[in-house]
Amino acid sequence: MKQKRIVVIGVLIAIVVLLSSCMSNKDLVRTIEVSATGEVTLTPDIASFSIQVSELGKTTSEAQNFANEKMAQLLSIMRKNGIEEKDIKTTMLNLRPSYQWIEGKQYLEGQVASQTLSVTLRKLENLGSLIDQLGEVSGIYLNTVMLDKEDKSIGLEEARQQAVQKALAKAELYAKGAQMQVGKPITISEYSTASNPYNSRLKMAMASEAAYDMATEIPAGTMSVTSTVSMVLEMY
Repeated sequence: MKQKRIVVIGVLIAIVVLLSSCMSNKDLVRTIEVSATGEVTLTPDIASFSIQVSELGKTTSEAQNFANEKMAQLLSIMRKNGIEEKDIKTTMLNLRPSYQWIEGKQYLEGQVASQTLSVTLRKLENLGSLIDQLGEVSGIYLNTVMLDKEDKSIGLEEARQQAVQKALAKAELYAKGAQMQVGKPITISEYSTASNPYNSRLKMAMASEAAYDMATEIPAGTMSVTSTVSMVLEMY
């Protein structure tokens, strides 16, 4: 019985060795992995920012009225600069009590009404003038002006094409050095990003006429979109 078991094991080993020896070089899949990045420069055509009004009143109703009056001024300025209703969105509305400490004791000083808007300006040539006009309204907070390209699809497509061509050229270079040839791609993955050229925090809590004697200039500059491609290709 023991001898039969040894014979069976020996036959199985022989079969495995035989199958392995029958495998030719063509059955082995050799691969190479490469990555490359393409970058395209774009010109921004829109600006976005958030603006906040916060007013203190003796009562909630009074604070709301103060805030509404100031918000009406801001909305009027925005409309005059070509900003449409669809590009003005309320992102925060807050009503809260306000306290102050006097000689270690907390006293209620009134109620605070706050409202924050998210704004998109599509006429970028109006940005400097718009900021100047908003700055004439005291007690507001204008936060994080961002310039961007509304439609980045064409630039991103070009960046991807650049990345693919660079990756293929790199694979060809490596293959030539190894005296081999590049075959079909097995897998392709991609990661893309876009950089914003301008990110400024303009806080106008205490605006004054003297601060706006000169017109604000905000050069649009340029921004870039990048695409990084990783490829695994056959080699033979």
